[in-house]
Amino acid sequence: MTNNEVKPMLDVADLAIHYETGDGPVKAVDGIDFFIRPGEALGLVGESGCGKTTAAKAMLKLLPPNGAIAKGRIDVDGRDLVPLDGEDIRKVRWNEIAWISQAAMNALDPVYRVGDQIVEAMQAHIDINKAEAMEHAAGLFRAVGIDPSRLQAFPHEMSGGMKQRAVIAMAMALEPKLVIADEPTTALDVVTQAQILSRLAKLRKDRGMSLLFITHDISVVVQTCDRVAVMYGGKIMETGPVREVFGAPFHPYTMGLTNAFPTLEGAQKELISIPGSPPNLLHPPAGCRFAERCPFATDMCRSDVPPLHVVGPDRSASCHYPEKVEEFRKVAARNSTWEEVGRRLGAEVEGKLTPDTPPRIGEVLQVDDLKRHFDVPGPMFGPEKKVHAVDGVDLSLQAGEILGLAGESGSGKTTTGEVLVKLQEPTSGRILSEGEDISDLSGAALKAFRRRAQMVFQDPYQTLNPRFTIARIVGEPLTIHGIAKGEEQKQRVIKALERAGLKPAKLYLERFPHELSGGQRQRIAIARAIILEPRFVVADEPVSMLDVSIRAGVLNLMRRFRDDLGISFVYVSHDLPTIRYVADRTAILYLGQVVEVGPTETVIRERRHPYTQLLIEASPEPDPDVVKPPPEAAGEIPSAIDVPNGCRFHTRCPVATPQCGWEARDVEAALTDVGIADAARGEAQAKALGTVSRNGLQLTVSAPQGFAAAQAALVAAMEAKHPSLAQAATISDTAKGAVIDFDEHDPPALRDLGNGHAAACVLVEPVA
Repeated sequence: MTNNEVKPMLDVADLAIHYETGDGPVKAVDGIDFFIRPGEALGLVGESGCGKTTAAKAMLKLLPPNGAIAKGRIDVDGRDLVPLDGEDIRKVRWNEIAWISQAAMNALDPVYRVGDQIVEAMQAHIDINKAEAMEHAAGLFRAVGIDPSRLQAFPHEMSGGMKQRAVIAMAMALEPKLVIADEPTTALDVVTQAQILSRLAKLRKDRGMSLLFITHDISVVVQTCDRVAVMYGGKIMETGPVREVFGAPFHPYTMGLTNAFPTLEGAQKELISIPGSPPNLLHPPAGCRFAERCPFATDMCRSDVPPLHVVGPDRSASCHYPEKVEEFRKVAARNSTWEEVGRRLGAEVEGKLTPDTPPRIGEVLQVDDLKRHFDVPGPMFGPEKKVHAVDGVDLSLQAGEILGLAGESGSGKTTTGEVLVKLQEPTSGRILSEGEDISDLSGAALKAFRRRAQMVFQDPYQTLNPRFTIARIVGEPLTIHGIAKGEEQKQRVIKALERAGLKPAKLYLERFPHELSGGQRQRIAIARAIILEPRFVVADEPVSMLDVSIRAGVLNLMRRFRDDLGISFVYVSHDLPTIRYVADRTAILYLGQVVEVGPTETVIRERRHPYTQLLIEASPEPDPDVVKPPPEAAGEIPSAIDVPNGCRFHTRCPVATPQCGWEARDVEAALTDVGIADAARGEAQAKALGTVSRNGLQLTVSAPQGFAAAQAALVAAMEAKHPSLAQAATISDTAKGAVIDFDEHDPPALRDLGNGHAAACVLVEPVA
């Protein structure tokens, strides 16, 4: 409970959850206490395996067969859920507590229309006919910003962000008291994530529901939640108001998390990860779960479990030494403190690296008008369609440079990276690697190129052969290129592993990927990439799947290899804080084109293209002193099959002009927006317009109530969408009805802004 007079809606007391295994019980959750007040949002934060999701699943009795609640209470409005089972717990699900899962595609049945799935969820719990349920579902879709017509869509016909919003709508269907959101934005880019979180916050406020938000991302919790509970090794380390906990943490683990997280404002500060790994919960330590990795641990910490001390109003911390917090904060802010922990655990990073050959200088890559299109299967005699994944990209990469590629999912980042290392063939354009055109390389020439070009992928587990030992995985490039074998290969593998921060390397040689943590697997992937000392490495979202506590270590590896070995990197990410931390220059991609490029600090500081501004506004900020409003631009990235007229960002740009390329599709979107916002107004609009048909840039409406009524409805919808949309349109009265015409525009070219900075926007003036 709490000193606050408001009675908690959810009160979890001394909850313990064990998983039975052949070796004994795994104490995944080991006696935790937390509460949520009515209408409050609580963030549950911690590393993978700390017990966050297990604790939440226990509330709905969704544990796997070998999982069981060993002790404790889960009170919802005074009723303990622990004894409930069968029909009793089914009545709680959706009615009182709803669940939003991490992967929306896994939460939706791929063979049923989305609307039917929402109706089914409602009819399973309340007496409602299908028509009423579908009408309620339409209202839910409007509330989360989806056109109700999408209720007839199958999950595969919706984007990732749209699927996640549909799952949120389903969770809201029965107006539950509590919604549990389990990493609901982990797989989404920052813009979609910001819009999802904004919708969730608005729904919570409008409906007065409580929220349990599970994540390892501090920045999302800071911007979303009222209070936070920090978990580690199955225990609660610290609880309290979110901005107080991360602004002035009491527990050393929380201090370590905040030190390891890059921010847009403080991205240049040297980051350091928390050395070591979480404890084995099959045999948890006798004392504090964090003692092994804690820079302040004493013998008492290793032998006695610290109680959850009250350390302030609405704040608690599980540390034996809360009175020393001021000293701990000062010492924990120094990287040397955590480096000492690394030395104690044998996880220290060696000093300056020495390359086997002197690093070269000059230009590593020059990319001119690079295109990569994919054919789309269609009717035999219909128009040919293509996905414009990369559509005219110009880039350069210098020796010893990290180039950031930023943008949303679907912007062409990963495809560009894969084409640069010849994992995909370019459709057209030129790629020069140290003066050699690699666009058409094959056979022995391509194999020789692979010695100087490597790639690190987003998910290391999928790119490491599970049947190979680490020694074989890392040494494979040496075997393929005939560089070393036997003892010489083993020594090179050991050297690469130690360069990647895996010490002592001999401990890892005979292990398999499944025996390593996510951070260790990513370091293995990096060791494999750098064992040949390539000229450049493409790193595709290498830290997006890693815990906060170990991201910094992987990012610092890239900087060390750049500084000491002269290896260049193309760092692909939608996370601007990490890009600002590691990248020397940054290129912002949108729908297959570079819209802004330049020195990273200049791009972040000046943000001359509106899309760059959107990415920065959408990036969640872990600094508790920074409060960010939701981003202005709505909607999602358009289809790369039928790309927009003119500037490809104009459909979402808050400052678009009549010359930016408005077209008939934008009018259709404006009409849909009216129906989403106001059903009655949407019906009146439909009666005035009649049949709507589009042909290229032109839109025709049948106007059954006359031209004046149709024109008024069109202008009102266009002006609500964007004033310049109405200014760009020419509306004519014809025999077919009202016809809207637009001019065709080319995408704006990059305009030189000086000092290597350029932006593709009609609103920027190039240097003379």
